[in-house]
Amino acid sequence: MMNSQSMFNGSFVVNGICCVFLFFGFGCHLNGGGSDSVEIWGFRGGLPGRFSTPRAIAWHEGWVYVIDKTGRVQKFQEDGTFALQWTLEKIDNGTPTGITIDENGELWIPDTHNSRILHFDGEGRLLSEFGEFGREEGFFVYPTDLALGERGELFITEYGARERVQIFTRSGEFVKSWGEFGDKEGQLNRPMGIVRGKDGLLYIADTANHRIQVFKESGELVNILGKEGKERGEFEFPYDIDIDEKGRIYVCEFGNGRIQCLSTDGECLAVWGKTGSDVGELNTPWGVAVGNGKIFVADAKNHRIQIFASFD
Repeated sequence: MMNSQSMFNGSFVVNGICCVFLFFGFGCHLNGGGSDSVEIWGFRGGLPGRFSTPRAIAWHEGWVYVIDKTGRVQKFQEDGTFALQWTLEKIDNGTPTGITIDENGELWIPDTHNSRILHFDGEGRLLSEFGEFGREEGFFVYPTDLALGERGELFITEYGARERVQIFTRSGEFVKSWGEFGDKEGQLNRPMGIVRGKDGLLYIADTANHRIQVFKESGELVNILGKEGKERGEFEFPYDIDIDEKGRIYVCEFGNGRIQCLSTDGECLAVWGKTGSDVGELNTPWGVAVGNGKIFVADAKNHRIQIFASFD
């Protein structure tokens, strides 16, 4: 909740040209109320530390990676200091909507509109790529996000043909797929985000069905969280999802302009943000990443990254 008595503490990080501002008195709405600080990185632009519709974000061991609509991948220290950037090829068709970092600090990027998976090291060197356009198994139309399986395989969400999850080895060999288009239990409609939980289950942001579906790696449905709506525990176009060290689920809602934190049984534990452009507000957020007690949000149409403090 915005507080007219809130204090502002701004700092300008010259190194890396990244503007970092810290605002107090905005942010988290717990079950019993309360608030926390909000940090903002950047504003609209094409220079390092600035963003043009950031669409994907990931955290790994103190580093944050952001992909925006220009096809730039920017790497930051956790305090917002800019480290480096590189630009993806073939961005005329569109840019990625997801990014996942493995145990080695390497990046796996579903290049959504080019029907392929890109694999980089943490310094931006391309290590491998695989995939091509097609509707059959082992091919992609619009791959959106990726989760790492128990044995290291890649679980890739996709829409545009058969809404499905396809499984590949890290060398790009097709294993199998499951899922189909629809709004019934276990069916998918534009799945945009996927993450593997501490419980070994796959949590999928079933975006156009306005819910989170939980599956075993085999494709067996385990649970469904939420439904369409604006109340706590309900969703409007959940675009991304992440899970913290305690197993709590963070859902980024494109439609409601907020982040919800859920227990594994779907209870809403906290909410951050609402639709808008002021501090602590979000405009069609695309991505969320959690790490080290912070919630990093790709605040797409506000062309910035907002960082909210999590809770114990």
